[in-house]
Amino acid sequence: MSIDLLVEEAIKRRKIFENLGLHLARIVEVIKRLDPEAEVYLFGSVAEGKYLLSSDIDVLVVTVLNPGLVLAELWRNGVEEPFEIHVVDHHHLELYKKSSRLIRIDGPGQISS
Repeated sequence: MSIDLLVEEAIKRRKIFENLGLHLARIVEVIKRLDPEAEVYLFGSVAEGKYLLSSDIDVLVVTVLNPGLVLAELWRNGVEEPFEIHVVDHHHLELYKKSSRLIRIDGPGQISS
């Protein structure tokens, strides 16, 4: 990979991290259109405040919907790398709660631990 591509990717990621709230709000908007009862969480290194610009942004979607449907709709709406989307049902949410810090994302400006 050339230096120019690495610099371009670093600039892109920095902009995403600088505007993370807007990106997360867009993800919540797409998810809530599909399933108004869905829950969306931020987890991993970003939720723990231990991330680098090279880190993925881990997002957990808890829904009864088919994961493929959810992922396809997010991709159609421009949600891509560095976002790493995990789609699970409520049963699997408990596994994430045991191993990760989860920050619930309810919408624009509505982030809670």
